[in-house]
Amino acid sequence: MRILKKIALWLLLVFVLIALIVGGVIAWSYHNTDASAFDAPAVRVGGTDLAVNGYIWNAPVMGGLLYKSSEASATLEAQDLGVWTEESIDIALPGGCLSHFVVRDEGGGVLMDVNNETSVTLDFPANGRYSIEAEATVPRADGRAGTARGDGSFRYRARIEVKVEPKLAFSAVKVEQGSVVTVLLTGFLDGLEPVIETDLSLSQFCNVPGGKAAFVGVHYNREPGIYNIHVACGTLDVTQEVTVVHRDFPRQDLWIDISGANAVATSPGASEEWRNVIYPIYTMADPEIYWDGVFVRPCAATAKNSEYGLFRYTNGSPNPERHAGIDYDCDLGDAVWAPARGKVVFAGFLKMTGNTVVLEHGGGLKSFFFHMDSLACAEGEVVEREQVVGYAGTTGYSTGPHLHYEARIGNQSVDPEQLFSGASGLYFAAKRRA
Repeated sequence: MRILKKIALWLLLVFVLIALIVGGVIAWSYHNTDASAFDAPAVRVGGTDLAVNGYIWNAPVMGGLLYKSSEASATLEAQDLGVWTEESIDIALPGGCLSHFVVRDEGGGVLMDVNNETSVTLDFPANGRYSIEAEATVPRADGRAGTARGDGSFRYRARIEVKVEPKLAFSAVKVEQGSVVTVLLTGFLDGLEPVIETDLSLSQFCNVPGGKAAFVGVHYNREPGIYNIHVACGTLDVTQEVTVVHRDFPRQDLWIDISGANAVATSPGASEEWRNVIYPIYTMADPEIYWDGVFVRPCAATAKNSEYGLFRYTNGSPNPERHAGIDYDCDLGDAVWAPARGKVVFAGFLKMTGNTVVLEHGGGLKSFFFHMDSLACAEGEVVEREQVVGYAGTTGYSTGPHLHYEARIGNQSVDPEQLFSGASGLYFAAKRRA
């Protein structure tokens, strides 16, 4: 009996010792489990990492026998990100976890509210102060399969002041006759409406990605010299000199039978009809940009009967006429399509140019199609790039089947080949954005 008591006592002592050891290990594990069990995920705004502002986490102790929790309430203090001078800002959010990101303006209005994104760009609508809040929830990253995993939720709070000043850029300040100058304005966020003035051509600002752009046409017969483009927007007031340089254009001698239909097409009545219909179209400029990407040639034919800007001497006359577009050597009935998306502002028959279509592409840039056999579009219709608008013919003042195509900004014609090659200043805004 005495031996049994000793054995029982020893067993009790061993049990107590084991309990003390286990309890000590648990206590030590519990004590040493803290927020360092989690790596707070990085939330980056404009290249700056946001500081953690409040968290709550639950970490497993002893393989999940216990869980330890801790919490730090988010404060009203916000990290100051300083002054931002760009109209947009890039935001990087953590991947592989749940995240919520919110931006509010000074009045509390929600500007952005996204969940579980990893990369977003915020476009500010106006100058002012903005508040930023984020939350990210992550699992405990111990990397061991089959083990208990905890979770942590981290909060972030910041503020940023946006002060963006208008910035002005020109596609070129020295151009040849027949070119396009694009004036690009970015960085204005306070509802300002820019104004542009120039003697080169009709021009107005239109919305483009990242700002506003105005297109200025330089006619083939624009006298070489210096011209001013004046732009005003808020505190910005700039007058830019643009130099127009001479360009050599080809010569063409052409004999035309001025009888029958051509006699009608060249009559005073035909000229008056033309002026009454087309001249008002020159002054129209849609503030919406319809086109996107490089213009394509408006027909399958690549051979040209007449080049842009050439000096045409008709029937031996010593006084040349100038050619405002390109004459393509099409066959009768060949399809003619839109070189870019646009709105049909005229589709009908004119004695001088026969079956005629005019497309507005936006900002006063228009395509003109003359002498077609028949039409395949109607006024007011929006046609897509490469959509058929008619079929080549020889109506109006014409020597045979062909397509006359020209591009104009206001009443100033520009070289279509520059549009088709992508070399035109028209594409300056898109290239800058890329």
